[in-house]
Amino acid sequence: MSAILRTTSRTIVTPVTIVLFVVSTVTGIMLLLHWQAGLVRFSHEWLSVAFSAIAVWHLVRNWTAFIQYFRRNLALGAFAVSLIASVVITGMTGTTSNVSPGAVFRALSAATLETAAPAFGLTPSAAIQTLKAANIDAAANETLNAIGTRAGIGGAGVASLLAAKPAR
Repeated sequence: MSAILRTTSRTIVTPVTIVLFVVSTVTGIMLLLHWQAGLVRFSHEWLSVAFSAIAVWHLVRNWTAFIQYFRRNLALGAFAVSLIASVVITGMTGTTSNVSPGAVFRALSAATLETAAPAFGLTPSAAIQTLKAANIDAAANETLNAIGTRAGIGGAGVASLLAAKPAR
């Protein structure tokens, strides 16, 4: 590869790699925290593919250096431990299910207490008592969102209380 092409390649690839790494990291953390996931999921997935393509290009371009690097036992051990940890964590936390807990919480949160209570095995009056025990005022015709907003815990928080502490 000529010196000009090598310099141009590094001049372009390095800043692009930095941007893609930062975007992938920030959007990954946003997805982990379930904050604006709908906004960043698409960009996270596709920009991570672009980042991976650049990483593969970098690996191919520097193959000899990588081979020499992995002749060191410590580097090889770190590689093996991180690979095994990644597989174990993915196995422990991953799922092939298309279940969306967020969609379930949103649907429950938009329902009235009277409608949502049976989903928790409660009558509307038992749900009201459960919330009252948590110092939250509620009426059967209010949505969990309305109750949660007033209590400062949101509709999902009300649903969690109803699921965790049923007053029977």
